Amino acid sequence: MSERKPTNQAIRIVYLDRGGLPQRIQIPTPKGNISWINYDVSSQTEAVERAKDAQIIVTNKTPITEELLSNCPLVRHIAVTATGYNVVDLSACKRRGISISNVPSYAATTVSEHVIACALTLRRQIFDYRDRVIRGDWEKSSVFCLFGTPFEDLSGATLGLIGLGEIGASVATKAAALGMEVVFSSRSKRAHPNARQVELEYLLEQSDIVSIHCDLNDSTRGLINARALNTMKESAVLINTARGGIVNEASVVRALENGKLGGFATDVSEQEPPSETSVLMPIANKTNVIITPHIAWTSEQAMQYLANTVSKNIESFLAGNPLNLVTD
Repeated sequence: MSERKPTNQAIRIVYLDRGGLPQRIQIPTPKGNISWINYDVSSQTEAVERAKDAQIIVTNKTPITEELLSNCPLVRHIAVTATGYNVVDLSACKRRGISISNVPSYAATTVSEHVIACALTLRRQIFDYRDRVIRGDWEKSSVFCLFGTPFEDLSGATLGLIGLGEIGASVATKAAALGMEVVFSSRSKRAHPNARQVELEYLLEQSDIVSIHCDLNDSTRGLINARALNTMKESAVLINTARGGIVNEASVVRALENGKLGGFATDVSEQEPPSETSVLMPIANKTNVIITPHIAWTSEQAMQYLANTVSKNIESFLAGNPLNLVTD
C-alpha cells in the first residue's frame, strides 16, 4: 500500500489494484484537495473495506459490484484504468448516480505493433533459425548461409482481421503498408481504406494470417474452435491479442501438434495468469509458437498515456467537466 498525504476534508481516492501498472509509471496527482491511497491488489472483501470511505474508486480488474457499492455509500465516480469496463456493474452505478470513466484510444499503436511483430516472427521462421544458430548449425554449413525451414514474405500475403475496432484498424493500416491484402469480418457494416469486409467463413479459408480483434461475449466465446481451425489453411498463422476465451486453447494445441496450423501467437489466456495445468504452457517453447503474458498493451508510451488520462479523467470529474464517461 502507498499513500499520498491527506489533508483536511480531502477527496479520498482509492486505487484497488495499482499492481496492474509498474511502479515506474507514475499517475499524476489530480489537482485539488486529494487523499490518494494505492493497493497493489484487492480481494472483494478487501475492496469493500478499503473503499468504504472513498468518493472515487480507481480500478482495472477489481470488480465493482452491487455488494461493494452498497457498502460504500460515498462513492461518486469510478475511474477505470483501461478501455474495457466490464468489471463495473453499470446498472448498480446508474441507480446510485455514480459516473464511470475509461481510457479509450491508448492501445492501438502498441497492440498493432505487437501483432505485426508476431506475424513477421512466425511467417519468417525467426525462432527456428535463431535456434539453429545457437545449436551451431551455421558454423557447420558448407556455404555462406544456412538453408532450412522455408519461410515467406508478409508482402502479398492475406491478413484476416476478426473485428475492426480501433486496434484492428491500426493493424490494417500497418499491414497494407507492408504490402499485405487485408480482409476483415465484423457483425456491423464497417469501412477501411486499406481493408475489405468479408464473411467470417471466407476470411478463415483465404487468410494466411488471422488476427483476432473482437470483444469476448456470448457470440464470440470459443469462436476459434476445431471447426474454424479446420477451415483455415494448414500453413496459416493465428494471432490473438484480444481475449483468451475467444480461442479454444485445446483445439489450437491439437491443430499445431497435427500440422493443421502453421503458427500461433497469443498475448492472452482464458485464465490469467494461466494455471499449472494450462494446455498452452507445454507448447511455449515451440519455434512456431509465441506466448506473451498479456503485455501487448504495455509499451512505455501507452502506459504513461493511460496513467495521464486517468488523472485527467478524475481531475475533470472533480471540476464538474467530466471526460471519457461511459454512457451505456
